[in-house]
Amino acid sequence: MSVFKTPMSCIRRPTRVVSVGNVKVGGTEPVRIQSMLTSDTTNVESCLKEIVDLSQVHCELIRLTVPNQKSLESLPAIRHGMQERGIDIPLIADIHFNPKLAIGACEFVEKVRINPGNYADRKRFEIREYTDAQYQEELERIEEKLLPLIANLKKYNRALRIGTNHGSLSDRVLNRYGDTPEGMVESALEFVRIFQHHDYHDIIISMKSSIPLVMMQAYRLLVVQMEQEGMNYPLHLGVTEAGNGLDGRVKSAIGIGSLLNDGIGDTIRVSLTEPAPNEIPAASSILESVESLQTQSAVWEDQDFETSIPLHTTPTDKVTVQSIPVGGTEPFRFFAMSPFVIDGLPPETFDAILPFPRAELPKELPSSTTNVVLFEESQIAKPEFERTLDTLEGHGIPQLLLVRGVHPLFPIRRLKQLLDERGLLFPLGAMIPEIDIEQHWAGLASEIGGAIADDLLSCLVCPTTNTHAAVYTFCQKLMQSTRVRLFTADFISCPSCGRTFFDLETTTAAIKERTEHLKGVKIGIMGCIVNGPGEMADADFGYVGSGEGKINLYKGQDCVERNIPEAHAVDRLIELIREHGQWMEPNPQ
Repeated sequence: MSVFKTPMSCIRRPTRVVSVGNVKVGGTEPVRIQSMLTSDTTNVESCLKEIVDLSQVHCELIRLTVPNQKSLESLPAIRHGMQERGIDIPLIADIHFNPKLAIGACEFVEKVRINPGNYADRKRFEIREYTDAQYQEELERIEEKLLPLIANLKKYNRALRIGTNHGSLSDRVLNRYGDTPEGMVESALEFVRIFQHHDYHDIIISMKSSIPLVMMQAYRLLVVQMEQEGMNYPLHLGVTEAGNGLDGRVKSAIGIGSLLNDGIGDTIRVSLTEPAPNEIPAASSILESVESLQTQSAVWEDQDFETSIPLHTTPTDKVTVQSIPVGGTEPFRFFAMSPFVIDGLPPETFDAILPFPRAELPKELPSSTTNVVLFEESQIAKPEFERTLDTLEGHGIPQLLLVRGVHPLFPIRRLKQLLDERGLLFPLGAMIPEIDIEQHWAGLASEIGGAIADDLLSCLVCPTTNTHAAVYTFCQKLMQSTRVRLFTADFISCPSCGRTFFDLETTTAAIKERTEHLKGVKIGIMGCIVNGPGEMADADFGYVGSGEGKINLYKGQDCVERNIPEAHAVDRLIELIREHGQWMEPNPQ
């Protein structure tokens, strides 16, 4: 369910401008693209090589981890090496647990990022009740801890990111709000209010989660709450621990792209378990898709109506298609269309195979097949479209309405709005157009993924029955990422940084190769304890770096084995899954 109402036109939410060195974020500035180094910060040459690589793909902001004093002491050498190479990209210090490191980093970087869940706050997974007085006492203690940081941020004219992560909220926030989007928002705004009280406003806020739907809800709640409190800080968007390959890109496009389509977001990072430079073209693809959608907004603004994200979605009727019920309280359905439909032929992973629609009487109706009606996006944009709905309404029979187009978001929203106005409870679905998926993955993921996340759709239709086609794989990833339909294991893998204790890319690939067939099992692969038990959120099993060459294994939030040698850890993970009855042998190819 959505909580933020936005106009059709994709107008950016107005914010204050925050300067991060020579790069301005927010206001009418372009949406900025950033990334994070994977190298150990004490390895200056390795960091500089990554910085050069990122500069060559036009990364605008670079973050690096500062987990200890030695890393802090490496910052001047990294800055000097950048100057020698003629690179003036702003640096961001990522700080966890140690306030002294944040205070010290202000001298050497343009921006500091802190996590309110573990900066001057407690994270021990303790369960206790806080009275209002005790809660206020904790906030006063945190304020005292923040004063030296505020002083240094002002002294060096530095920016700050207050970065909340789902799963790493403090015990105090968890006990009052739970591990929820509401808790994420309050965790960040408690800190913002303290900074505002001391007249510091160069703040950027983030609400990250490995689950796109949670991340979207958190940002929308944040915007509503900030508007109520008169705040206008710019937002950093990202789906954390998104993974690699198409999985990571689709998850990121759903979360980041759908919010940008709503006018929310001022700087973005696509977090991939891949080399850092790979994140920049992925982020650029999402921005390009948003810009492409914005060019379509003029078509809709001439119609004298406004289509917004619904605050509540209206339940639909249930429609039977090829003996399969769709809509109402039925599960999300996955269909395919084919010119050859043979009765009784197993549909493989599809719920049903639909024949390609044909024009039927009356002529006012678009292409249809039985009680499935297919609209092209251009049809819904026409002012006379409501006459088509008159015809459908006159039939008195529930229909499944499909929308097909390169930019289906506005048509889906408008069609839902018009149906609600008429009291028609027809379920809606999206049909993927027959286009180059490799070129359009970002736009379709953000638009259709956003519509699924907002509970506007009851099904997805693949334009082919070929399960080896790229569009079929894309459909699977889209449904898997929105968790309306699971086809494989779900992987939550962090993008690596200087805190990582093992080769995340190689290890993630090895774990995926052996466990991807475990449908619906959630596996977290985390490089260190910072992104360990908390940020795996709802993972069933966790593989977490605990030291050089050492791995801790988790069942849910519980660490069940510690300091396993890395060479044996993947095998032991498989054994752990077996022990808990969630293993199955892969089907032979």
